[in-house]
Amino acid sequence: MPSRPENRVLADLPPSDLAQLAPWLRVVSLTPSTTQQSELPADCLYFPHEGLLSMLAITPDGETIEIASAGRDGCLGPILASDMRDSLLVALGPLRALQIPVARLQPILHASETLGRALAACREALLLQLRQNLVCGGLHPVERRLPRWLVETSDRLECDVIPATQEIVAQRLGVRRTTVTLLASKLQEIGAIHWGRSRVEILDRARLESETCTCQRALRERMSARPAIDLRLPRQRSFGT
Repeated sequence: MPSRPENRVLADLPPSDLAQLAPWLRVVSLTPSTTQQSELPADCLYFPHEGLLSMLAITPDGETIEIASAGRDGCLGPILASDMRDSLLVALGPLRALQIPVARLQPILHASETLGRALAACREALLLQLRQNLVCGGLHPVERRLPRWLVETSDRLECDVIPATQEIVAQRLGVRRTTVTLLASKLQEIGAIHWGRSRVEILDRARLESETCTCQRALRERMSARPAIDLRLPRQRSFGT
């Protein structure tokens, strides 16, 4: 484990908590050539240091849609104490993260109030995403959902370049690739983005945000309105409950 974690959740923990986690943390590193072939174990918690990790819901016939994602300002893993067989954890582009099995994490949570509060905040952020994505997918057209996904993914990557093909974005949005191709052309025509063979570059963020649905602003406001983590409060004993 790095001596100074780049993931902000880990970086904000006291050294004593990091010392308890260290024996069980494993480095996960995926390159562009292995990212799309790598489905990560869903019974683990991941702290991205570089790149983006997505949780996808999957239907019995193999269709997918993204329900939450996290960059280095968060973590991703089982949101609820339930069966994860209908979900996938996959990276978007290159990924470098620390992984810990949830089963190894539980005893540490009982001894660490600060870790419990930090993971409770991450869980709340993921549930806010899930709730907003449910509303967005049911009520808003893909013409608005695509710009929203591009803006929020860029924010979590902390970069204006998103390493994604149109096929990958279609899988994240649960639509056909031809639909993404058509909408991408329109966004390029207004100068909001440039979409190359395997990457999207945001050229005019304000213009792109003007094309999003209201969910982008609503989620940002809800995330900003969350109270700061108070380590004096009773600890969260389980990330998955």
